[in-house]
Amino acid sequence: MGSRLKMLAMLGVGTLAVSCRGVDFNTLVNKGASAAPQLAKGAVEVVECKKLDVEPTVAEEYALGGALAIHFVQRGGGLMFSTAEEKKLHDYVNIVGKNLAAQSLRPTLNWTFGVLNDTEQFNALSAPGGYVLVTRRLLMEVDNEGQLAGALAHEIAHGVLKHAIRQYNAQKVDACQTAQGAKAVGKAVLSALSANTLLAALETGGTLDLDNEPELLAYLTEKTLAAFDEGNGPKLEFEADRMAVQLMLSAGYDPAAYLGLISKMTDVKNQKNHPKKQERRDKLVAYLDTLKGTADEFPEVATEGLRSPKLKQPDYAVIRPASSSGVAKDSVK
Repeated sequence: MGSRLKMLAMLGVGTLAVSCRGVDFNTLVNKGASAAPQLAKGAVEVVECKKLDVEPTVAEEYALGGALAIHFVQRGGGLMFSTAEEKKLHDYVNIVGKNLAAQSLRPTLNWTFGVLNDTEQFNALSAPGGYVLVTRRLLMEVDNEGQLAGALAHEIAHGVLKHAIRQYNAQKVDACQTAQGAKAVGKAVLSALSANTLLAALETGGTLDLDNEPELLAYLTEKTLAAFDEGNGPKLEFEADRMAVQLMLSAGYDPAAYLGLISKMTDVKNQKNHPKKQERRDKLVAYLDTLKGTADEFPEVATEGLRSPKLKQPDYAVIRPASSSGVAKDSVK
């Protein structure tokens, strides 16, 4: 359960961290350019680069997801994974998260959940390959396990729907076009080997072996991260909201807790594409109404047995002691 988290804890902070931000593809020396194969002869039509907009391999998705997750950990002040109390919290978040992920259309993905030390941002993040991270600030403010489940379910939904993969594929296509344009004017933007790899992928199905292309991985991660920072558009967010509710219902959580979670969110000004929380709440209320059905038909949602339990102790003690409201005592399971 914790092996990938331990890797992020080691790589995400400290002097040994591998940061893609250190790679500038506009100034990279063309290492091995003299020995590298000559770039594909003749100008490749720009439309050819669209061949890179394909489903990545599992290895490609995990490589990209791991690189993005390291960035998230670095930005979020590291992982809460040092003390025994923090590891209890980590295990609790993983139990809730993995239960939700098991209800999804990608249950066999190597789902990994963790908590960032960020006490400023009320936020949750996801990366391809099943990485889901929530901030300490979010955990400080949720009222019950249902709201925690809602935050995790929303990020799981982004992973299942492969929203970040769409952004990544767009960057692959753009990088291919950039390489072609730079080649036409005789200006090196990507290293010769990285550009060669992109162009070669046009003839081999459009997927990339990022594990063996660290420079290209760094470049594409950086570009995908920039797109990520602008926020998902309304359509993608509404898709993730609807799937989050479906996952919560499958796991037995009352979706009303998700409405409470959205009410706690703040609209982030620098995420220009992200929909406003009131619009998301209104859309979600309308969606829940459609699940109830009418008087003369069976409802799609059975409300009996749905719950929104208190946050479990002692697992949550590092965030909020047992005496706080909304947190279950030791005897409550």
